[in-house]
Amino acid sequence: MKLLNSLVVLAVLLWGVNSCKNSTADTETAAPVSRESLKASIQAMEDSVTTLSTQKTTGAMLSLSQQELINRLTAYYRNYPEDPYSADCLFKVQMVYSGLNAHRKSIAYGDTLLKKFPSYKNKYLAIESNIAALDVFIEPRDTSEIHRYYNMLLNDSEYPSAKKLEIRRRLKYLELSIFDYASLPKNKALKK
Repeated sequence: MKLLNSLVVLAVLLWGVNSCKNSTADTETAAPVSRESLKASIQAMEDSVTTLSTQKTTGAMLSLSQQELINRLTAYYRNYPEDPYSADCLFKVQMVYSGLNAHRKSIAYGDTLLKKFPSYKNKYLAIESNIAALDVFIEPRDTSEIHRYYNMLLNDSEYPSAKKLEIRRRLKYLELSIFDYASLPKNKALKK
């Protein structure tokens, strides 16, 4: 009798999953989602994440909300890849993944942003975020990638010259971790 009940329950579950797939497929072939409705859903989820992060909520609830925000941001980018707001979406995904300590995903979205929108208003922050992830969080450190990102900044004519000077100093000691570099006496870092 237990076996029969189990089979009936399994059959009902399989039927339910199949009907959900069919209704989802019908929904997906409907009219495309508008820019405005996607933007509104993103804003609502950003507000929710902000509220959750200021309250004493469980980390799991905040993480789920952040993942849903990522889903909404990437949905906008997939639906409107050429839209300038998609650049903001990619940047926000990069930052959320960084906050979730998913640094490889953060770097991947930063790279997509830089490739698709090379003149993006926050491109320096996107590059610097990738450098920080590679220099601090990802082991083993990939100094060739760190060097490549630093060169992107050095080759940009609008990047501040004072920051370029610091990058040139940092590149001389790139074999050192960022923490070891920071502990060098300032005059030693300045001499080379």
